[in-house]
Amino acid sequence: MDSRYILLALPVFGLAILLELLVSRRRVARGSEPHFRLYDSLASLGGGIGQQAILGLLAVTVSFGYQLVQTHAGLWSVSPRSGWAWLALFFLDDLCYYAYHAASHRVNILWATHVAHHHSEEYNLTTALRQSWFTNVYSWVFYLPIALLGFPFGMWLTMHTLNILYQFWIHTRTIGTLGPLEWFLNTPAHHRVHHGINPHYIDKNHGGILILWDRLFGTFAKEQDEPVYGTVKPLASFNPIWGNVEEWLRLLHICRTTHRLRDKLAIWFQPPEWRPADLGGPVAIPPITRSEQRRHVVHPGRRRGAFAIYLFTLSLGSATLLLAVQNKLSVSWHVYATLHVILLLGVMGGLLEQRPWARPLELVRVLALGPLWWLVPASAQAIFLVVWGVQAVLALWSLTWTDRAAPRPAADLPGLPSKT
Repeated sequence: MDSRYILLALPVFGLAILLELLVSRRRVARGSEPHFRLYDSLASLGGGIGQQAILGLLAVTVSFGYQLVQTHAGLWSVSPRSGWAWLALFFLDDLCYYAYHAASHRVNILWATHVAHHHSEEYNLTTALRQSWFTNVYSWVFYLPIALLGFPFGMWLTMHTLNILYQFWIHTRTIGTLGPLEWFLNTPAHHRVHHGINPHYIDKNHGGILILWDRLFGTFAKEQDEPVYGTVKPLASFNPIWGNVEEWLRLLHICRTTHRLRDKLAIWFQPPEWRPADLGGPVAIPPITRSEQRRHVVHPGRRRGAFAIYLFTLSLGSATLLLAVQNKLSVSWHVYATLHVILLLGVMGGLLEQRPWARPLELVRVLALGPLWWLVPASAQAIFLVVWGVQAVLALWSLTWTDRAAPRPAADLPGLPSKT
């Protein structure tokens, strides 16, 4: 995605989330089910923050791979001045997105990078921003047919970014059906189905902007009842880092546990519900209703909760600044800044889950900010020292806490089924 468009979209995202929250609260006052939970939303937004921070490091690979194919193997040279070319690109990009998205739900090694987007047990506009961090390692390969046709990289990147931005608004429960638009557009009703873990909703409605491909290839399902959201095996965590690595660890657990070499290799390329025969064989997706679902809840206490919100705010500010200046940074400083954002999110998740390492790690994070002194202009060094000092004081203060929060829920064991 183009970071310029993302920066421009951030205020729109914020206003839309605020509006949806207000609408949801009014409906709750009338007896409806809440659509938001604070810590779930923090985890969702944290996933988006981490994805954008990491995306800048992966963008070079995407750009290099696409342009290499387009320059040396492109069949034509498509002009961005052609309106017909933009129209064709709209359909081509959406079709390639469908192929990528459908494959990401049916191949374990791809699902492991995509699953983080589906972990939320709520469905609101913050869920749209809960993006997987490592999808861009491979997703660009699905768009190489566009490069082969000769579409310039900048032209494709613009269209693809608009496709992704479109999908923000369809992550909501506040909009019902949209009449005739439901026939050809991907709408909130269609995408709610995609996030459902009810057996009749599994692996349906993979479209980006259009729902036509799902109708054409037999993966369409109409919303019949309110879906149950999340993954069949709940993540049971609000830590964005864990959400992006848990599925990999599950696959590694199965790979180590199964006995046959063929199965050790097959687990990476089979569908998520597949299991080797010596581990019980394929897993059936159990039926579930919204009343039966037990959603993940944490009770970190007021201090931990407030500190987690403070760390989230720092991560948002740090990632926004990184997006604005990333083209001016060297690779080493870019990696350093990205790791700082990820560390902020990890400590935030650790506090919410009452991990004993969270508060000491926060002090380590603050101390690791020291090298940023060399990037700060002389005119801003005094401000930097004040900000750094405040963070250090808060980190030291957090180490003095003696309050006890509610017991932390037990973590799920690895190796269980994971599927949307």
